[in-house]
Amino acid sequence: MSESSSDKEQTQPANDTKLNYWLDSWQNNKIGFHRKVISKLFQSYLIPKLTSSEQKQLCVVFPLCGKTLDMIAVLDNGHRVIGIEGSQTAINAFFNENNISYEIENDESNQCQIYKGTDRPVTIYCTDFCSFNKTLPSIDYIWDRGGLVAINPSDREPYRDCLLRMMTREQTQLFLVAINYNDPDYTPPPHILSDDNVNNLFANECSIELLEVQDETDEFNGRVGRQAIKQIEERIHLIIRKSK
Repeated sequence: MSESSSDKEQTQPANDTKLNYWLDSWQNNKIGFHRKVISKLFQSYLIPKLTSSEQKQLCVVFPLCGKTLDMIAVLDNGHRVIGIEGSQTAINAFFNENNISYEIENDESNQCQIYKGTDRPVTIYCTDFCSFNKTLPSIDYIWDRGGLVAINPSDREPYRDCLLRMMTREQTQLFLVAINYNDPDYTPPPHILSDDNVNNLFANECSIELLEVQDETDEFNGRVGRQAIKQIEERIHLIIRKSK
């Protein structure tokens, strides 16, 4: 049986103006950004790694995870999930909608709540990702789709720094799904994250490989519905931290 809590956002991140747009969206169920299926890029790039692994249980981190079903795909393949999310509503929905029992711990030193699955290996931290500084186990993969493109551009460097802290040099693979569009009438989020933006953020510390460009115009407009966009594409980058 899943544990429930108040529908109101009660944790410290609720007072962070950087997160207010997303907290309000979850609270008011305006979540057209949430995909009801596993993303195509996740199926193409992460699923093969999870199904072919001969190692022990792998660990995948999802920044600003919401209630993405990509996390369920990791669990269904026998691996471990760590999520970081600012909205209690989103976290509760993930556990309850997927019938995963959980416990909640308060971490006063890091000012966050920790949701731990009791019957599946999933842990989600309810906190502001940009200030997240919790020591995590060794991370094999980070899947960032809808995270870095969601935050204000002025917050990208602290967000990047948090990602780098999680990455073991020459080992952790960060799959970053960037968004690019050319429509001056469209009001973000998501925010444009160009190849130059990605290089400026990561090139000093990391190798960067553009893996694929995928047109998302029809899918995006059909899913989001808030405002039609003329053309939008996803650009997936593989980012690995260099040796010193």
